[in-house]
Amino acid sequence: MKVALTTTCRTASRRQFAKAVSAAALLLAAGHSRGEGTTAKKEMIGMDFNELKEARRSVRRYAKSEITQDELEKIVTDALNAPSWKNTETTRYYAAATDAAKERMWKEALPGYNAASSANAAALVAVTFVPGESGFNGGTAVDDLGNSWGAYDCGLASSYFILAAKNRGWDTLIMGMRDGAKVKSILGIPEGEVLMSVIAVGKSAQKYMKRPRKPVSEVLKVR
Repeated sequence: MKVALTTTCRTASRRQFAKAVSAAALLLAAGHSRGEGTTAKKEMIGMDFNELKEARRSVRRYAKSEITQDELEKIVTDALNAPSWKNTETTRYYAAATDAAKERMWKEALPGYNAASSANAAALVAVTFVPGESGFNGGTAVDDLGNSWGAYDCGLASSYFILAAKNRGWDTLIMGMRDGAKVKSILGIPEGEVLMSVIAVGKSAQKYMKRPRKPVSEVLKVR
């Protein structure tokens, strides 16, 4: 049975995600500094931001694992801290967490390379947004961006989602290439919602790698 999650409830304080601090740095030092896999026996919950941003990487090889609906709900609850247009919170999450639902996603909805990269993931989470709300007043777009504001908010929410997942010991991969109609059919996503991406959630089976980033001078201009 597939798991459907929406952003309609809040079960944790907004301060919980920001204040999380624990001994996860020791786990990172023990595994990442030696180039070992990112999977740890103990859950890495409560990293500070510097640890978290270094720990979170796109993972394309997963060990077999399972995730409960309760754990998915905790991740989404953390992700609800993401800002959105006038707090409209139009992002929605639909999770394939059973073997049957994931098999259909891999075989019918994802191209071969994404299916291979997400094989063994504990869940495949489709992320959508409700159009006509973010960036709109009374049904009229406030500027030339229109529903691009909904996509913008969805991207912000997805960023929080993958960080929240890593903070709870789960690795992720955002996949943009997918058959939108098939994803909607498999997960029961309303036709009116705009599907953005599918996020694999699981336990890494690859070595930790940090790719070089562009120099800040290339992306920041100050006048």
